[in-house]
Amino acid sequence: MEKMFAKKRKADIELETLAWWLLALIVLAIMLVAFFVLRGKGINAIEFIKNLFRFGK
Repeated sequence: MEKMFAKKRKADIELETLAWWLLALIVLAIMLVAFFVLRGKGINAIEFIKNLFRFGK
């Protein structure tokens, strides 16, 4: 029963926190890369749609 409520060592807590921070930074980096890639493609898609509905001009 005592092992279930054993105190965590400070190093364990720091490593766990570091792992979550690293995971969050990796997710942030992936989201930023995706945003910049899709932003360029989104502008091209809007231009294509505008040109598609331009009749005779």
